[in-house]
Amino acid sequence: MNIYKEREGSILKVKIKGSVDAVTAPELDKAIEIEIPDITDVLMDCKDMDYISSAGLRVILKTYQSLLGKGGKVVIEHVKSELMYIFEDTGFIKFIEIR
Repeated sequence: MNIYKEREGSILKVKIKGSVDAVTAPELDKAIEIEIPDITDVLMDCKDMDYISSAGLRVILKTYQSLLGKGGKVVIEHVKSELMYIFEDTGFIKFIEIR
């Protein structure tokens, strides 16, 4: 997995390439967690994400919970159709904006 980050004011843009699984999720968590004090929103570009496991979903949930207290949000965009069912089946589409 490769992670590309860019800050625009209080928005952290994160582009994920590859698979987010039990091995790679801690790296994603650390990359986002270090930015949490200075941001309100996270925009995740998942165009090049091939797979996400429950460990990856936990990173998204943790990020969501951290930002919610600040009035922020997580937005996920460019989700491949073959991965969209994961967000639907887990209920993430009820509280995470997916474009």
